[in-house]
Formats: sequence, structure tokens, C-alpha cells
Amino acid sequence: MKPKIKISLFHLSSSGSNNYHLFHNTPEYLLEKYDIELLTKHQVLYNSSMDQSDVYITTHGEYVSVYDKINIDLWHGFPLKGMAKMDKNETVPDESIQNHWSKVDMIMSYSTMYNTAMNACNGANIAKYRITGVPRNDALLSSKSKDELKKLFPDISKTDQVIFFMPTFRKSIINPNKVEGSKNSGNLLGILEYNRDQLQSFLKANNLKLILKLHPFEEQYFQNELADIRSEQILTLNDQDLAHYNLDLYNVLGAGDMLITDYSSVYIDYLLLNRPIIFTPVDLEEYKENRGLLFEPYDFWTPGPKVYTQPDLQNAIERYIADKDYYDKERNTLLNLFHFYKDDQSSNRIWTEIDRYIEENLEIIHSRRVHMREHKELQSKIKQTIQQMIENGYLAQANEAIQQYLVDNPADPDIFAMNGMLHLMNGDSAEAIQSFLRGHQHFPWDEDLLYNLGYVYESIGDIELAHSYYQQSLNQSRKPELNTIINEKLKTFNTSR
Repeated sequence: MKPKIKISLFHLSSSGSNNYHLFHNTPEYLLEKYDIELLTKHQVLYNSSMDQSDVYITTHGEYVSVYDKINIDLWHGFPLKGMAKMDKNETVPDESIQNHWSKVDMIMSYSTMYNTAMNACNGANIAKYRITGVPRNDALLSSKSKDELKKLFPDISKTDQVIFFMPTFRKSIINPNKVEGSKNSGNLLGILEYNRDQLQSFLKANNLKLILKLHPFEEQYFQNELADIRSEQILTLNDQDLAHYNLDLYNVLGAGDMLITDYSSVYIDYLLLNRPIIFTPVDLEEYKENRGLLFEPYDFWTPGPKVYTQPDLQNAIERYIADKDYYDKERNTLLNLFHFYKDDQSSNRIWTEIDRYIEENLEIIHSRRVHMREHKELQSKIKQTIQQMIENGYLAQANEAIQQYLVDNPADPDIFAMNGMLHLMNGDSAEAIQSFLRGHQHFPWDEDLLYNLGYVYESIGDIELAHSYYQQSLNQSRKPELNTIINEKLKTFNTSR
């Protein structure tokens, strides 16, 4: 009996993860039919068997195998800002972007407008798109949102109205030198005439709770400001808070009575609720110049008042409190342009598409498994030959063989280890350490690389670092023989101290 088809979904963030919601909405019959897993970034890094998956479902273009797999992309929002080929400051060549997306088999979509906008950015084949809606919007439309929000903020009462403030990022932890826009950093709202005490008084007088949720990219940059602004009326929310309760942002976003944002595509999802939206495009011209927008004019595509000062913001909130139909017509116009489906069944539609695609490609999947197994067996034989060269002292030939191996294959833990041993046998401990460290950076789950680091440091007399790496190797090791060796070494170290 052939093993089940294995499907891996990657969960990189708690701020609107489509994979999180798709996984938790998996039909029972598919859980029985397939081997389905949801992996965090940490779990992927420490997973030595990622290549064993047959299907990868991604949200940020992350691919982790050099072998042919089925790749399905859900992305992480409706493209509103210029990105990839449509980002004015993109440094990745168009050819690389297009090559990346050529490896994707299916792209889940909101609508034909999504197809057009997304394809302008990535240059994929339009036939790959499936209009299904996205899983996180199933949660957005859930009736459980208020109950989930109470887990995070128990003091919110039934009489309180909740406003979410969710701006897009200007500075990324991935590329900190790339700054988009020039929002006033003197206050988290970015607006002029900001007065914290006055804002809190206004919120309290109107029974309002303002929840600040920054983009995950910016959370680390504004920790002090977030701590300073917290009060009875102004609450803050981050990925860690959500993860602590095993929640995603979209589990609670539906509890919001109003949304404030700027260029974040979260408002496109929020249109499904037909609730008030306020926009703060305080650096619109700079943002358009630096990053670029896919839809213009901005005023048409953003169905709500535009505010630049705190008095403007408070007036807009009061107007919405008095008239919930303010901008209702504009919201409905854009709702129908952006969303083909307006229900909470996107996950079911996506799973139907995935199941159908797998069934249609079963022969290909099984042939890929055979090819991968044969390729790994060949790799193993080549590496055994290289290892024998090293053990027999044919270091130059071994080095040449390693370089030739890397022409046809990506580096793996064994290659990093053998390269490090070559340097060590040539008397170059520093280069050996660097090779082992590079290997550990790419393959943190590999116990042998950690052991080798301990061995080198022991050989040069740095017992403290040797002890540390041996202990790390022991903590991760699944090899009884290696465990015995390490325990003996640690016992010797402890005795000699």
C-alpha cells in the first residue's frame, strides 16, 4: 500500500494567515485521505524531512525543496501596493520573479480583478488561477469573533464599540534599508495635531476601544511607543498575543465595528462586513513615489473619509456613529469589484480544488517520489566515495569531488561536514569552523554539524564552546551511538572542572 499523499502548509504569521485557516477548516474526509500538517517557521527550520512532502501550500512564496513538488499559493492579501515586477524599487530581476512563479501550479484568487493585479506583479500563467476566495475571510465572517476577542481583552464590554487601527508597514525587518513612505513617526497613528490625552477622552466619552495592530514587520520597531500609548481605551495587539491564545488576527477582526488603515489591503477583506472604514493616507505622494499603488485614483478605490489630523479623525468617527450608511454605496461598489464570493466557504472551495488537482496528478506525484528516492541514493553513493577519499588522505581529490558535486546538487549537511573536515585535516581550524557554522545555519536540525563544532573547539582547547555545542548536539540527536559518545565527552568535561 502506497503511503498517503503528504501536504505541508506553512504558518509564518498570526496576522491573517490563510494557511492557518485553511488547515483548521480541513474537511474530515481529507484528513483521513491525506497526511496534512501545518508547520511554523521554526518547525520548518528544524524539520529534516521536508522533502518528503508531495504538496506545498504557501502564502509568502516560500519553497523549501529542490525536487519537483505540487506548489499551491494562497498569498497573504489582495495586491494593492506595487510588488515584485510592479514595485518601483524591486531589485530582483523580472526573469527571476517569473521563474519563481513558473513553479507554482495553482494560485487561489478573490476575483478576476485579483487575477489581473496579481499577474501584473508576478507574470504567472493566467490559467493557474482559481477563483475561490481566501480562507482567512471565512474567519472574518464568523459569528464567534467577539467571543475570541474577549480572550485577548476581557475588559471590553458589550456596550463598547471596537475600532481596529491597522496601517501597512514602512520599514521591514527583512529589508530594513528599504523605507516606503514618510509617515510621521512622532505618534503611532501618524496623524497631525496628535494629542494622546484628548484622544483617550474622546474614546471614553463615546464608549470606544481603539485596538492598535501594527504590521508584523514593524512590531519590533515600535515596542516602546506601543507600551507608552496603552491605556484603558487604547489597546495594543501583536502576533505574540494572538499565538499565545492559538488565534489569528482574522479570528478577532470581525469583532471590529470600524477599521482605520492607510494602504493596507486589509480593508479589501473588511468590505465583506460592510462596516465603516477610515483612511489615513498621510504620506500618500511619498508612498506612491517609493512603492507605487496598483489602483488609482486612490480616492476612488478607498471607500471612506480621508483624514490627516486628529480632529479630522474624531469627526469621521462621530459621523460614522451617527450614520452607519456613510460611504455605504462606495463600499458596495468596491465589494463587487474585489470579491466574487462573499460567503464563508472559501476553505471548502480551495480544498475541493486541491483534492481534484491531486487526483488528476497522482501518477506524476508517485513518479516524482521514485525519482527523488533514486536521486538521493545516487547522492549517497557519491558522498560515500568522497568520504573514503578524505579518510584515505586524498584531500585534493576529495575537494575537487565536492566542488563537482555542488555543480549538480545543492549543498546538504553531509557536504558541509565533509568540507569542514577537509579544512580541519589541512590544519585550518578557523575555516573548518566556518564551514560547520554555515552548514548549521542552513540545517539547524543536523546533530552531526553541531558535534563537529564541538569537536573542533575541543581540539583547539576552547572547552566552554566545545561543551556548548556537544550539549546542543545531544539535545537534538536521534542517534544512540552519537549520544553515547557525547555523554562520555560531557562526563569527562564535568569531571575535569
